[in-house]
Amino acid sequence: MIKLYENIRCLRKVNKWSQDELAQRMGYKDRSSIAKIESGMVDIPRSKILEFAKVFGVSPGDLMGWEDDKPEVDYYVEGTAEMVDAFMKCGEEDRKRLLAYARLLAGFNDGISSN
Repeated sequence: MIKLYENIRCLRKVNKWSQDELAQRMGYKDRSSIAKIESGMVDIPRSKILEFAKVFGVSPGDLMGWEDDKPEVDYYVEGTAEMVDAFMKCGEEDRKRLLAYARLLAGFNDGISSN
């Protein structure tokens, strides 16, 4: 459970949200609930874990720290959350172009065309 609390705190900071803002997004009355959750003082019901995941735009497994078998997305690097959000709003063809361009910038040479 410690990973869950750490992930909530880190994802809140990545999104540049205060505890008050996250509390509002989650339907809590004030920041004290978020402070208690981030410090691990309270257990979170399953329904709230699902809500946190939805608010942050991650899977419940990622939020819990369970999905280690897939490549890690480092949401703690500045700009990653915004990049993922923008990517998900694009159409399929634009996503292909963006992925090809990102791979080109990163130095991958796997035959993916950037055209």
